[in-house]
Amino acid sequence: MINKITLLIFILFLFSIESFSQGCSMCRGIVESDANSGGTGISSSINSGIIYLFTSTYVLILIGAGFWYYRSKKNIKEIEKKEKIKERVASLVD
Repeated sequence: MINKITLLIFILFLFSIESFSQGCSMCRGIVESDANSGGTGISSSINSGIIYLFTSTYVLILIGAGFWYYRSKKNIKEIEKKEKIKERVASLVD
């Protein structure tokens, strides 16, 4: 029950708008002034940099998760092989 409540709170926090609207006031001011003046120079560059930093982190997390998943499947297969060998040996001893 506690795990479900914790998960619900985490999901609500994750999708709350305030958690994503944070940032450096200087960067925000530069982007807003550039966007208001009709320019596309620095505002698009800052946005591209933010997207790069955002996606690179999640790509690394996905690679790590994939590596962990495949290693755990390999480990489970090895354990199953050992159990089958133990069963065969036990049947020969009986």
